[in-house]
Amino acid sequence: MKWWRVLAVAALVLAGCGEEQRSEPVPTPARFDELDRLPPKTGGFDALVKRREAYEAARRAEIARMRRSKSVEGALRVARLTGRITVGAEGSMRAEWTNANAVLGRLSGVPHTELAYVVNAVRSLAAGHILTADRLRPTFLILRQNVRFWKDQPVPASGWRTTFGRDPTIFQYYPGRGLQLQPLASWGRANAIAGACLAALRTKTTRDTCRRAAVTRSLDRLASLGARRSGYLAWEYYFAYGTGSPPWVSGMTQATAAQALARGYRALGYTRWKRAAERSLGAFEQAPPSGVAVSGHYRLYSFSPGHQVLNGELQAVLGLRDTSALLHSDRARRLFRSGDRAARRSVAEYDTGAWSLYSQRGAESTLSYHALTAGFLGGLCDRTDARIYCRTFSRFERYEKEPTRIGLAPLKGTRWDRARTVRFSLSKVSSVKVRVWGKRGLSLSRDFAQLPRGSHSFAWKPEGRGRFRVRIEARGPSGPVGVETRVVRVTTPAAKKKKPKKQKKANKRQAAGERPDTG
Repeated sequence: MKWWRVLAVAALVLAGCGEEQRSEPVPTPARFDELDRLPPKTGGFDALVKRREAYEAARRAEIARMRRSKSVEGALRVARLTGRITVGAEGSMRAEWTNANAVLGRLSGVPHTELAYVVNAVRSLAAGHILTADRLRPTFLILRQNVRFWKDQPVPASGWRTTFGRDPTIFQYYPGRGLQLQPLASWGRANAIAGACLAALRTKTTRDTCRRAAVTRSLDRLASLGARRSGYLAWEYYFAYGTGSPPWVSGMTQATAAQALARGYRALGYTRWKRAAERSLGAFEQAPPSGVAVSGHYRLYSFSPGHQVLNGELQAVLGLRDTSALLHSDRARRLFRSGDRAARRSVAEYDTGAWSLYSQRGAESTLSYHALTAGFLGGLCDRTDARIYCRTFSRFERYEKEPTRIGLAPLKGTRWDRARTVRFSLSKVSSVKVRVWGKRGLSLSRDFAQLPRGSHSFAWKPEGRGRFRVRIEARGPSGPVGVETRVVRVTTPAAKKKKPKKQKKANKRQAAGERPDTG
């Protein structure tokens, strides 16, 4: 029995022990917004009950009608009628939506393009019936900040990041997609300050290094921007990226968030952070596109199950390990062990012998990603003491100090009258300079901004014969330079020997079938 029925019955008992009273029938309105035109509250408690029943019937009918709507206003109405947002919040968001479209109409050029993407992204979520009540807060935060920014700010550089006021959320500029909420960057910073508090707690120096207010503000704010996704708490991305359409999730982000919340809980003791961390673990239990779990591995992007990125997988495993230890969570421990087994089997595939690969069977890492991967390997080495993590960590660190190894193919038989293909190999991705000197000075100068590991070549035609010096210089991502030199002797092609005249005549007679002259 619903609360209002209980209240009505109790009121009847108190008023007259169930005495029968007359009441007029109360019509059921066709639309929810017609409730205000119902008859006044007269006719006793039976009328009150019927009025409430009419209210509930009209509310359910209005929810069903608004769920069929593909508009942003319809999504807001559903959230309000289901009690997920207040009347004031609905009104405020409606005003923001109207204002965003009005500002868009006044912009031109790049600001118009950027804001248009954000506005259309919110509209597309509504049209796809995925602008749920949980997603209203993050999507309208993105909308609000873009409206404020593009009205009068200059166009920033690609990848530019910023915060607004005291809000700890980090935004990043993606050309053509506006300013977008960056959950990984936001949680990464929160993770760092929560980790500082945890370290201070262990060393009993909290007064000096633990910023309790910053931790509380960051974790509470970021946790509030999570959305329910297939039954778990997710910090989603609301813009298209690669082959992915919004909303999508990242295993790296989910693990970083759980790790930050677990650290905050252990340092400050707020159980709401523990609950949020545990609710986020569903991402590692579900396959794409809902989650990121693929045969024990944890993918970087939920929209790309075949794309395995080492740094993302290692951080997912590392974050789950810390979450299980700090929360004493059997669920997190089970997920960590599954990911740990898969990661140990695949780590060696990313080691080229001179550098790291960014993705499985993909290109080599940039310096920042190589260092990031090495850091995660070091963290797992410290926590698990697993040989594969420790050895790979040591090798990756050593690679940053080693110069590029260059192999230069033999150059014998080089002639001045022909172009020569000079072949060489690199042990790691490098920028390359090729110089060739001869008697007359510089014979060839070629620069390659970046070449991957493996075999390469260039064409060279000597100006003449003599000795030439070939020098190849390769600078790896971390700075050390490898050099290979070779001295080449360029020769003149051998002249054909002329045959004697008598021999020529003899050859002609022999060809004609005559006997050679012997006497």
